[in-house]
Amino acid sequence: MLIPEEKIAEIIAASDILDVVSEAVILKKSGKNFFGLCPFHSEKSPSFSVNPDKQIFHCFGCSAGGNVLSFVMKYHGISFPEAARMLARKYNIVIDTREMNPQQRKALHVRESLFRLNKRVMQVYTNFLNDPLNGRLARQYLERRGTSKQIIEQFGLGYAPDAWDAVVNFLKEEKVTKGVALGSGLVLEKKQKNGFYDRFRSRLMFPIFDINMQVAGFGGRVMDDGMPKYMNSPETIVYSKSRILYGLHAAKQACRRQGQVFIVEGYFDFLSLYQHGIENCVASLGTALTQEHVRVLKGYAATMILVFDSDDAGIKAAKRSIDVFVQEGIDTRILVLPDNNDPDSYVMAHGRDAFLGLADKAKTVMQFLLQLALDTHGNSVEGRIKILDEMKQHLAMVQDYAVRSIYIRLLSETLNIDEKAVLEKVKETFEKQANRQVRTPLIPNNEDLSSDILESDPREIQILSMMLHWPELIPVAVEKKVVPSFYSKTLQQLGCLIIDSGADRQNIVGAVMARVETDQDRKLIASMAMEDYTGVQDPVQTFVTLANRIIKIKDKTDRVIVSELTKVKEGCDVDVIKLLKLKQQQIQQLHNS
Repeated sequence: MLIPEEKIAEIIAASDILDVVSEAVILKKSGKNFFGLCPFHSEKSPSFSVNPDKQIFHCFGCSAGGNVLSFVMKYHGISFPEAARMLARKYNIVIDTREMNPQQRKALHVRESLFRLNKRVMQVYTNFLNDPLNGRLARQYLERRGTSKQIIEQFGLGYAPDAWDAVVNFLKEEKVTKGVALGSGLVLEKKQKNGFYDRFRSRLMFPIFDINMQVAGFGGRVMDDGMPKYMNSPETIVYSKSRILYGLHAAKQACRRQGQVFIVEGYFDFLSLYQHGIENCVASLGTALTQEHVRVLKGYAATMILVFDSDDAGIKAAKRSIDVFVQEGIDTRILVLPDNNDPDSYVMAHGRDAFLGLADKAKTVMQFLLQLALDTHGNSVEGRIKILDEMKQHLAMVQDYAVRSIYIRLLSETLNIDEKAVLEKVKETFEKQANRQVRTPLIPNNEDLSSDILESDPREIQILSMMLHWPELIPVAVEKKVVPSFYSKTLQQLGCLIIDSGADRQNIVGAVMARVETDQDRKLIASMAMEDYTGVQDPVQTFVTLANRIIKIKDKTDRVIVSELTKVKEGCDVDVIKLLKLKQQQIQQLHNS
């Protein structure tokens, strides 16, 4: 046990799941529960539920569920001990780590060492910036850009001097181990393997904070025409560029108040907006926006406004970012600034109100794409055909039927093409895209499952799936004793768990999910719970037929085995090897009959 049970109980008792989840998900009360958009899958209608009385969460869409520790582990992608320590810090609970084995203690130590090191190096860069001689050019550069001292201090800006060993020397003085030094991404090993050198040199430095206010990494920007213009820390065990957004730690409350977030590309774009009172903004750190970014942001704002330059690079960046927002079903707007401005230059020249005035007129995703297509192809017959061919790809990605219908009508009116013809083109593309996507299987990927599940009868899995969908079938399963007839021991165990959880019929999936012990079992339960039974007219009769079939074949096989073993005992000339094959024959019969 990594952490004593009584300490875990203390952490859970002290933690408020509503408080913890509310930091990541916008929740609204409905009855006894609070609902919001699930941070673990794409959805437009809230199916993520938090019950503060029971201190549990459950998503009716993807079947994620558990207690406060389960949420922290899944949301932050961290281990159980790390989740426990995160909550312990939040609620001022001291955890003794003596019961960890050396390997576990080392892994935890490395992670915490990186956070501590990043914080200290942030101060080193700050000291260089404030140094009368070394930081003079950097301070002048910030002054020319209009960056206030308050912003510099609030976001911990610093300077990496034009030296190969500024941070290397600091790490030596602090006696930082080679593993931690390389793991931080702050230094690189020389090709000759005879030393190290600084990754960041002659750059203005921006600490990158995670949502918990810890320094996860750094970004560096040159102050001249050098290349690359921007350089970020590499992926480390504490820095994930696919999840972290620059400035979110400071902007999250403003995003909640405003109900919207501005997404910009660069550090200075963010800092200038923030300095001018537009605090509901984040920056993408120069990387492509990911599904994880969007899911993190939808916990803070319902509307997202992508802000881009009006040059070719800005337009291309806008097009690249759109698909992930459309797929997530987020209310997304596109703001392209005029006259080749970026957010930094525009707000510095025109001020806060002018920027917000433009934002009020930001186009929807489809309006932006349609205008872009019109500007590219023109309004000739050939141009309109090209526009339709281009737009049908985007429209087919819209999951909401009503929204898709509105955009189809807009496209029809704009191009002066019959709406039915546009609808048919979009429908054709939608079906092609759907056919390319592999249907969610009743059983997850093979590598996630034990061999006895892979060899077992799909009917066994369907029996459990139907019990999850119709808990009223559980007494039928108990009466017929179908679960003990399963070939798969794993499915037998899950079947017993479902039967034991049957008392909680209003939330049986959540109840079972909270009791299973492995991710493998959670994936299997989620897969079974999501199976579509819209075509089943009589669930009871279907269930009984499946159960009878499983029991009949199991009984027949058992009788054959007993008969053959009896012959062996009586000394008859029996091919005993075939007894070893009976199980295999049984499975083949189950699959083929």
